[in-house]
Amino acid sequence: MASLADLRATVASIVTDELGYTEKAVVDMAVDCLGKGMDRTTTTKLMQSLLDDSAPKFVEKLFSKTGDVKIPPTRKRRFRDPGDDTGTARKRSIKSRFHDDDDTDVPYAVEEPVTTSGYTQSQISDLIENSKKQIEARKQQIQNMAPLIGQTPLQPPSLPAAAPLPKIQEHDHLLAEAVEKARRAAELQAKIQSQLANRPSLLTNLGAAKLIKDADNLVDQSKPQPLILDAEGRTIDSSGKTVQLSQRLPTLKANIRAKRQEQFKIQRPNEDMMDNPFFDQRVIIHSASRAKRSFLFNDKGKYEQLGQKMRAKAQLEKLQSEISSVSKKSAISSATRLALVAPQQGEADPIPDVEWWDSLVLLNNNYASASIPLKEGQDAFSRYRGISKLIEHPIPFQPPNEPRRVAPIPILLTKKERKKLRTQKRREAEKETQEKIQLGLVPPPQPKVKISNLMRVLGSEAVQDPTKVEAHVRAQMAERQKKHEEANAARKLTKDQKKTKKLKKMMEDTTLGVHVAVYRIRDISNLSNKFKVDMNAQQYHLTGCLILFKDVNLVVVEGGPKAMKKFKKLMLERIKWRMPGKGKSAADAEENRCDLVWQGTNRDRNFIDWKIKQVGAEVFAREHLKKYGVEHYWDLALSQSIVEEEEDD
Repeated sequence: MASLADLRATVASIVTDELGYTEKAVVDMAVDCLGKGMDRTTTTKLMQSLLDDSAPKFVEKLFSKTGDVKIPPTRKRRFRDPGDDTGTARKRSIKSRFHDDDDTDVPYAVEEPVTTSGYTQSQISDLIENSKKQIEARKQQIQNMAPLIGQTPLQPPSLPAAAPLPKIQEHDHLLAEAVEKARRAAELQAKIQSQLANRPSLLTNLGAAKLIKDADNLVDQSKPQPLILDAEGRTIDSSGKTVQLSQRLPTLKANIRAKRQEQFKIQRPNEDMMDNPFFDQRVIIHSASRAKRSFLFNDKGKYEQLGQKMRAKAQLEKLQSEISSVSKKSAISSATRLALVAPQQGEADPIPDVEWWDSLVLLNNNYASASIPLKEGQDAFSRYRGISKLIEHPIPFQPPNEPRRVAPIPILLTKKERKKLRTQKRREAEKETQEKIQLGLVPPPQPKVKISNLMRVLGSEAVQDPTKVEAHVRAQMAERQKKHEEANAARKLTKDQKKTKKLKKMMEDTTLGVHVAVYRIRDISNLSNKFKVDMNAQQYHLTGCLILFKDVNLVVVEGGPKAMKKFKKLMLERIKWRMPGKGKSAADAEENRCDLVWQGTNRDRNFIDWKIKQVGAEVFAREHLKKYGVEHYWDLALSQSIVEEEEDD
């Protein structure tokens, strides 16, 4: 039989080999299983709680190395109660665990019994005696301190659970805390005495040390610090130095936030950066802090002013409607409005004394010099600059809106002609390949073998070893399929290439001229119609704008011929303008329509993108178009609108 220490060492080495480190819980469980004589199945089930999936492997290794090891049976020992003085402790003898080869009996040694806590009976008795002495010393200290705090000496066995405390002044809170701690220490001492009297054998080293430590902490904490005041009322210590007591004042949450914000203020660059000649001192380094959202309160009178503006606007519209009704009755409305629309050429562009094209020819920049009579012998061409009797032939140049190279007219072939031409091209390519094979420039291609023509192409080879031939044919088929897929993947466009191709198809070349169209819509309050106009203009990559104004909604678009053709069909045919919009009646919708004001071509684009502009007056609409140099579109559309209103009246 092997000793328990040897078995534990063997099991520990097995655990170390399996886990890489020594785990005491695994070693204890393995030794326990071996000591109880469990089989492998039961040991595996128990070890799975600690080793999970590696338990079977560990148990197999454990039984393979410790299969022949036997643990001697242990006996339960009874120990004498330390408080029992009637008898002496019985000593039991343990036979020697080792036998020699002759199986002769060896005298065994008498060992002192060991408890489960790891201490012998004599050690436990000494520990209890020491604990009693320490507790008596602590009790004596507490009894000596009792007259100072106005309390009777403590009697642990008969002390009540809650002894009454004397009345203490409210300001002396430190003394009250000391009395409370002393009372708690007395209760703990009474508890210790009761445990020692009832069950002294249960007081182990760990429990006694814990109780003694708690008693020491309570006794130390029960000593209050003396409060000494000088003649001026200041707090001083035993050496006479002034002591500053810490005072805790209530602090608002806002003050705490303000103090925290001061810590994260803007950080200035350090001195090393200031000395750098390439560093800009105007740069401020901001801390990485996120600004918190705060409430935005409206100023007093904001909504009152807004209401006054709305009332003034409503009153102005009412006044304008009254004026327009009176002017219609007097038949001066159309003349007045047309006069306002017509640009004031006299004020905007005054008539110059000499036009710029004549200033290049006249000598004195004056038309009067051309009417001066000629002197004798003077040539008529002497009045002008750069003009002589010679005839000048200017160099012809290409018109800007015409292509520089005439595109060839494509030849249209019939289906039969296209098929014949394709056959001729394939025949010529095949003939060229055959010639290269005959000259030895390229190797002949392998026969295209399939399962259907296997016997016809290979013949005797297929009969001799059909399995090998079929595998070879299927490999060729897979190779051809792979080559085909790789060719398709190489030709496949990427996501960006697809997007570019689609955009190129939609975008048109406008270098030779830009097509322009101007539409006028009476009412575009229907959100569906407005959305269609906006989205189609963006999808066709048109530039221009949509100006929203009462009774005159102007649409100006620029782009290529195909896009303009589709947009024209949308505006004049596809959109149902007679559908009533939000807040409109069916009678108003019947009068609504879209008119093509003007269409033509320009050399370049006037707009750079597509926009929707809401205006409140005619002046603002004209100013917006004037920025792009097309204010005459608004004049033309507004004049037609005025004429149509007069015709309807």
